[in-house]
Amino acid sequence: MTYWLYRAIAALPLAVTYRLASLIAWLTQYVIRYRVETVDRNLRAAFPEQTDAWYLATRKRFYKQFAEVSVESIYGWRIPKIELEQRMKLVGWEPLQASPGEESKPGILLSIHHGNWEWLVQRSSLAVSAPFDGVYKPLHDQGADRFALESRGRWGGTLVTMKAMGRHVLRNRRTPRVLALLADQAPGKKETAHWTTFMNQPAGFFLGPATLANITQYPVYFVRVRRLQRGRYELELLEICKEPGTLSQEELIERYVELAEETIRLEPESYLWSNRRWKRTPPKEFLVNQATLMESEASSGDIQSNP
Repeated sequence: MTYWLYRAIAALPLAVTYRLASLIAWLTQYVIRYRVETVDRNLRAAFPEQTDAWYLATRKRFYKQFAEVSVESIYGWRIPKIELEQRMKLVGWEPLQASPGEESKPGILLSIHHGNWEWLVQRSSLAVSAPFDGVYKPLHDQGADRFALESRGRWGGTLVTMKAMGRHVLRNRRTPRVLALLADQAPGKKETAHWTTFMNQPAGFFLGPATLANITQYPVYFVRVRRLQRGRYELELLEICKEPGTLSQEELIERYVELAEETIRLEPESYLWSNRRWKRTPPKEFLVNQATLMESEASSGDIQSNP
């Protein structure tokens, strides 16, 4: 049922579904109140210096862009190639683009749930010269999952689950590839995580992207998505680690987190604040280390202010 509902919406002109998005945004925020408390809590924790007026305005902009991105993503199931390329401007993608006769250029693309990440997957698969593999987490609804897989793989990209990615990489190790991940999802309790501070809050991150970098020896990049106007975006390719092995796994994840924060602060309303990203309690050793660091910084400040 969900699959055919999405196909029916996808058949509508984008201009029509944008009008539908305005209604969805209002209903979602004020009637259904979909995760309004989560959005407020996340915004206030991430930007403690802001005013109540800023939180309210940013929340409103978040629901507006969330609804618009939702209908854009559905439209992506049938968006023409030329239109997609026009709507998603590339900046700095030369390291992954080979000229005729050149070998394909491999790499690992990391990004976050910011802007239109569904179009990002499609546009990336068109932009690179090597075969494109998108890592994904299956959706609970089978119809929605089928629709998403068809949309994301329209231009020849291969969709692989995180659990299967290791085997997939080893099986195709002789063919240079581009691997793409949205790496800002929270690891489960039983999964190994690197803990750090993300948007002023303790957060765990998968070490999987760093492990893939070690296995493949591919350069690693961050894709920054910026919204230029409704339905038009800029995709900027930023370097995380060009030379394999020059960063430890933890250093690579820290660099990714740094770029993720920069991206969010440039355009706060476009991040997925409805995600319960910070719900997991950090391990005791991380909290102890943070407390020790804060005490050390405080002591250093006292020494500098009282010579």
